[in-house]
Formats: sequence, structure tokens, C-alpha cells
Amino acid sequence: MPYNLDNIHPLFIHFPIALLSTGLFFDLLSVILKREDLENAGFWCMLMGIISCLFSNFTGIMIFLTGASFSDLPRFTHALLAWSTTLIFIFLFWIRIKYQMDFRYSPKKQWIYFSINILAVGILFYGAHLGAEAAGRIQ
Repeated sequence: MPYNLDNIHPLFIHFPIALLSTGLFFDLLSVILKREDLENAGFWCMLMGIISCLFSNFTGIMIFLTGASFSDLPRFTHALLAWSTTLIFIFLFWIRIKYQMDFRYSPKKQWIYFSINILAVGILFYGAHLGAEAAGRIQ
């Protein structure tokens, strides 16, 4: 069978990595260049990145459960990092919507928001690295 979870999960995982890191890039550019269109692009990249995280995490859990059980999950750092970053990005997106986050007006809010966002993207990249190791794609 050409399509199974081992083949499908890698198709999904690249979307949140690309979208969330690109969203951060657009948000940073929007502050540097003071352009609202880049801020909007960052917003939409973050939204689509969060949605794609849910699909990636679901397919990852399905693969995990083919060879393990939920009781083994705490020992699988990759999955914990994936869900943690998803929750962090959902929190950042909620803050962005609830407080009508406008990056142009509050340097303190910018600093806090971007610090958390940069940390979350870093954790996302590290979790992706651990997932590639667990799948045997890299050593």
C-alpha cells in the first residue's frame, strides 16, 4: 500500500514548520518596515500553521499508537514538544486576537510577544529534529 501513516505524517509536518516560521518572519518584517500588509501575512501564516499543527499532531499520534500506548507518551519527547509548541502558538494567537495586538505601538508587548514566538519556533525546530531522529531519517 503506497499510503500509510509512515508516509502521510511527513507530508503534514512540513506545513506547520514552514508556516509558523514564515509567520514569525513576516511579523518581524512588519515591525522593521512598519507595514501592515506584512503583519496580516504573519497573522494568516500563524493561523494556518496552527491548523496544520493539529493535523500533524494527529497523524503523529496515530503512528505512535501503532507501536506503543499512551502510557509510553511521556518518554517520547518529540510528541510532548509538538503538543507544547502547538499550545504556545494557540496562546500567542489568542493574545494576538484578544488584545488586537498591533506591533507598531508597544515596544514592551513586541519584545514579550516576539521572545515567546522565537522560543516557540526554536522548540518546534528542535522537536522536528527529534522526530526525524525517531523516524530514522537522520542520525
